[in-house]
Parts: sequence; structure tokens; C-alpha cells
Amino acid sequence: MTPAQDRPARLAGVTVVVLAAGAGSRMHSAQPKVLHPLLGRTMALWTLDAARLAGVASSVVVLSPATEALRAELPAETLVAVQAEPRGTGDAVRNALAVLPRGVTELVIACGDTPLLTPADILGVIEARAATNGPLALAAFVANDPTGYGRVACNDEGQALSVVEERDATEEERELDLVNAGLYAVDRAWLDQQITALAPSAASGEIYLTDLVAAAARAGTPAGLYVGDASELEGVNDRRQFADAAAGLRERINDAHMAAGVLILDPTTAWIEPSVTIAPDAVIEPGVALSGTTTIGARSRIGSHSSIVDSLIGADCVITASTVEGSTLHDAVDVGPYAHVRPGCEIESKVHIGNFAELKSARVRAGAKVGHHSYLGDVEIGAGANIGAGTITANYDGKEKHATVIGEGVFTGVGTLLVAPVVMGAGSKSGAGAVITTDVKPGDLVVGVPARSLSKAE
Repeated sequence: MTPAQDRPARLAGVTVVVLAAGAGSRMHSAQPKVLHPLLGRTMALWTLDAARLAGVASSVVVLSPATEALRAELPAETLVAVQAEPRGTGDAVRNALAVLPRGVTELVIACGDTPLLTPADILGVIEARAATNGPLALAAFVANDPTGYGRVACNDEGQALSVVEERDATEEERELDLVNAGLYAVDRAWLDQQITALAPSAASGEIYLTDLVAAAARAGTPAGLYVGDASELEGVNDRRQFADAAAGLRERINDAHMAAGVLILDPTTAWIEPSVTIAPDAVIEPGVALSGTTTIGARSRIGSHSSIVDSLIGADCVITASTVEGSTLHDAVDVGPYAHVRPGCEIESKVHIGNFAELKSARVRAGAKVGHHSYLGDVEIGAGANIGAGTITANYDGKEKHATVIGEGVFTGVGTLLVAPVVMGAGSKSGAGAVITTDVKPGDLVVGVPARSLSKAE
């Protein structure tokens, strides 16, 4: 990431305009395509992030009534323009011009359905315009199958003369394989003058931003051209391309982690969201999903088919085929297999959580052991306690949740049921199958249904 103070001076007056008003009918979804999440981040936000990393100073996102929900996810400083009717890319940019901040001298115009766009692509199109000293540059790529894309015609100097949309193209123009990527760098003053002259297409009635390319050529200032990689510039139009984009983003993220010292045993099956932090020497086994604001500590091993969501995993932990959500695990915690740590848990160091155990809003102190097939909700478990297999805290009375406190060094027998609210004092024990409905004194032994004390004092 480039800090604001280190941005090149030539980007200080640059604003990115992200076009995110389209519905994307080829996705065959009730949700507009720019709202679909890719690795935990809404599709259009990937484009915004690429511009931010390139050092672009400010951003405008063009929404429509159909994509209005995106507004709530935008960074606070993002400006928003609304295209009330679907009248094409030229009309969308007209709306964006109305909200531009003062001091903007250049626009980068990008599409909200290009999640694989990189900072290098954005800098590339800006540099292509600077190289020609002209008012406009666009990005293009060579398509294996150009169907559906606008074709780019060039002069002998490699400058763009026109972009023809497929529906308006001749048979000869449709043979061209250099296609428009929908990424532009434009002089703001020139665009202010030219945008009002754009006329609707006779074929579609839409106002095409691509008509600016021909306008620049007619004026004797052909557009600069940045030819990039199709894998980065190609937009998402259907479910197949959506899956390909997700795979491409996954590969980038996983490569970055491995370069930083993380061992990912099978990068093709590990799905790690960009908000996740992983320390060097951590091991990620096949089929793992790491999402949200998750942190994985050094030397921790996340076993196959584990899912970690919005959680802090300390160093030297082992998570085996388990789910951890919204919780904190301190160092050297062992979980699973097939355990479920639900939100609100804090598991201190050297705790063992057995297979098929489920915890919710649980504080488990250092060195405690939770047996398999246990349910522990709204509970505090003391250091060194041993929770027998099948122990359950009955924390809900049908109306409210109640807390259970299990003291330091407590031992619960197999199948113990604690009916909250209840406290087991430090060092106390329960026999197998005990149903505890009242507080247990420290050091006491209780058995039976309901549980009764077997201490000599009684």
C-alpha cells in the first residue's frame, strides 16, 4: 500500500470513477453482479482497492437504484453519483462529473465488474496517456474469443482510433481480437467539453463512453493505448467468469502468504480472504477457509476442512477439522476434530477442546480440558478443570440465558448436566450422569438426579 504522503505528485489530482450501476443480466441473479461477494469483499470494492493501492487520491462510484445497497459498504470518503436510468456508460460518467471535487485534473474510469484489476493496470493507462500528451488513453487486451466486447481499431503508431460495440460492428470489425477493457485515463477539462456532445447509439439508444475515442482521433489527438493481460482486465459477465475471478484472487492472496513464510499445503483448495493475517511458519492444510478479521499465529496448524471466521488464533495452536467463529484462542490451544467454537469465546493457553464439543460465550481458563460431545454455553471454566465427555450446561430456561461457573480444578463426570444458573466451587467433582441444580461447595463431590453431596461433612 502506498501511504498518502508517498503518492507520486502526478496522481494527486487523479480521481477514479467506478461504474457500478449495471444489473449484469448474464449472471441470472436477482442481485446485481457488482454486489456479489468475492472472497468476502463485494465485487466493486476490488476495483476501488486497486485504485487506492495505485495511489489515486479520491474516488467516485456511480450507482443505480438497483445497486444502491453498495453505498453502505463504500469507504467513508467515497463520493457517490446516481444514474437513475440505464442510459449507458457515457451517461454514467456525466453523472459522476457532477460530484467531482475541486482540483481534479484527470479521471481514471473503471468498471465495477473487474475485480482482478491491478494497481499496475491503473498506472499503465495513466502512463499511456502521459506518453502521448493527449486527452485520453484506454486499456485493451487480446481476447481468445472477442464475442461481446467492443473492438479496438488502431493506427500504425499503436494509438486507438475507435472502439466499436459488437452490436454496431461490421463483419470485418468483428474479426478484430483487440478488445476494450473499459479502463480509461482522461483529461478532466477535455472530458467536460466532450461529454455533452455524445449522442445515443442508433442501435441501442445508449450513450457510449467509447465514442470519445473516435472524437479524440478526429481532433488529431488519437488515444493512447495500454495493452494489458486479459486475466487482469477481463470483466465478470457470467457465473463461469465469476468462478474464474474468485480463483484468480485466491491465487494472488495465497501466493502473497507463501512468499511471507506461510506453508499452504494445497493453495488450490485454501480459501483465504484478504482481511486475514497469518504469521510465518503457520501451516494451512487443504480445504481450509479463513475469513473476516481473522489472525493466525506463528506455527499454528489449521487442519483440513477447518473454518475460522473473525477470530484470533494464537501461536502453536492446532485446529483439526473444526469451526471457530468470533472468538479468541490464546497460545497452544488444541481444538477438534469436529468441534464448534461459537462467537464470544475466549480460550486461554494450553486448553484442549475435544471432538464434537460445542462452546458458546465461554471463558475457558488456562490448562482446562473439555471432553468430547460436550455443550458449554454462557460459562466460565476455571484453570485446570477437567470437563468430562457429554457435559452440558443447560443455559436457557425458555425465556432467558443464564450463566454457569465451573471453578478451578473442577472435575465433571461423564454426562454431567448443569442447570444454570449454578456454580461448581473450586476442586469440586460430579459423578457420571449427575444433574446439578444447586451450587456445589468447593471440594465437594455430588452425584445423582438431582445431584446430592457425598461429602463427609454431611
